[in-house]
Amino acid sequence: MTMMPNRTKILEKSLCDYYWAYSDILRDIGINESTYDQRIMAFMALKLLIDNDKLMFTFEYNNNFGLDHAIFAKYDLGETKKTFLNIIKNIEKLGQNLNYFTQESKYNPDTSKNILTYLNHFKTFELERYIQELPNNYLENVLDIYTYKANFRDYPKEQYKDLYEATISRMKKLSGDLTGQHFTQKSIVHLMCEVSKFEAEGYDKLAIYDPTCGTASMLMESAHYFYNKNKIENIEVYGQELHGQTWLLAKIFLEISSLDGKSQGIKNTIAYGNTLTNPAFANGINGDTSFDFIIANPPFGVDWKHNYDEIVQNMNSKKSDFFVVKDEKNKVVTPKKSDGQFLFMQHIINLMKSEKRRNKHAHAAIISSSTLISTGSATSSEAMIRKAIFGTGFVSAVLEQPNAMFTNTDISSHIWFLDSDPSEKITIVKADTKEEELFSPHPQAKDKMKNTYSVKNIRRLATLINSKKEFKYKSKFINSKDIYEINISNEIGFKDDTEELSFDDLTNELNSIMKEMCNEFQNNPLFGTK
Repeated sequence: MTMMPNRTKILEKSLCDYYWAYSDILRDIGINESTYDQRIMAFMALKLLIDNDKLMFTFEYNNNFGLDHAIFAKYDLGETKKTFLNIIKNIEKLGQNLNYFTQESKYNPDTSKNILTYLNHFKTFELERYIQELPNNYLENVLDIYTYKANFRDYPKEQYKDLYEATISRMKKLSGDLTGQHFTQKSIVHLMCEVSKFEAEGYDKLAIYDPTCGTASMLMESAHYFYNKNKIENIEVYGQELHGQTWLLAKIFLEISSLDGKSQGIKNTIAYGNTLTNPAFANGINGDTSFDFIIANPPFGVDWKHNYDEIVQNMNSKKSDFFVVKDEKNKVVTPKKSDGQFLFMQHIINLMKSEKRRNKHAHAAIISSSTLISTGSATSSEAMIRKAIFGTGFVSAVLEQPNAMFTNTDISSHIWFLDSDPSEKITIVKADTKEEELFSPHPQAKDKMKNTYSVKNIRRLATLINSKKEFKYKSKFINSKDIYEINISNEIGFKDDTEELSFDDLTNELNSIMKEMCNEFQNNPLFGTK
């Protein structure tokens, strides 16, 4: 049996070592490594709320779990495990200072409006099961680990959202499963915001939406960006997330984060569910007011064949939640069932059309894999959808990013910039060019993420994208009419280093090379020329 680490050793280690301390316990009781992250994040979510004074109880089982005697007496069952289980079963009654921790039940996994309910729910974290599987002394050790090692009181709040990535990355490496974890680094979010900038004047409220929000890191980062750079104080964020655990973490991170560093919580509504089959915000916010900025990094290559019938039925309805494309026979055109990126794009385009009808000037920035902009023949469904999207005039620019911008993939990618004010001109920009340094080595490179954008890079790329003129080998204007694909590298071209050499320079260089070869030949003793 693995020796249990004592409290002194726990105190000596640094924050985040609790990942491994808890992992040792899980390994010792025979839990599969692929599920470590679920358990680690469940306790982490509780500790984040505890350290931000959002729960009445703590993990200090030797001190009545932080409860006063009268309240503790209601839950005390003698043994630590039994008492803690009793607390968790009644967790929705033990919250405090929860400003935004309720939302309409239609946005939640179940009927309860209280988000605390979902800390112990079969669609999110099954805390009761995680506690039941631990013998009493092991549970006490886990509670010690989170009490004395995972201290988030002094942890920078702007870094809370990074805890999910750190946890997932560490645990997935441990289990050898790194698929699908392509986190969006901050510099990309900053670039998306800078290009789609909003000035404070005229915005009493800025509404930001992410249809595939994950733990809401892009929403939080963009909210912070507009608050700090554009001085917009009233910012609301909206998102939708399919995975229950990730949805709950988004709600927690938003609850304990703030824009000004003082007041608690970023005002938010995060819907649980599948954006493709049940989009919570297909008609805007509550069906009337709308979004100013849409930011998204939809999953690359998501399979949607199981939802095919439902999505096609929606597209054939009179008020579809998608921008619908039909062929010459008036039949709905759908993308490949193995890649749903286009569906998210069509969802966003539909929202942009709604903003246009409302006379609202809205922007969107969407990350896609490189296949979305050029894959398929001229008669393919992908080409037909692209042609229709370009034909809306909403695509204002597309940036071809350098490779190695994501943690666990070096796949090439693009950022599409949309504007509800239509234009026939699309600006295409290539970041990986010999002409100018438009990206930089990442100062904290890890895994496959080697590159980033510096502040200077972001400022320059925004200038290129929003400029009224072209820059050779860096940017170009193309007409959106009647095009069905864009190959940015080919359109912009590559600088041929030889083209700067004059004919005389080239002749002199060749003569010099020939002279060197002759001298080597004459001085070679094998040929006996001396």
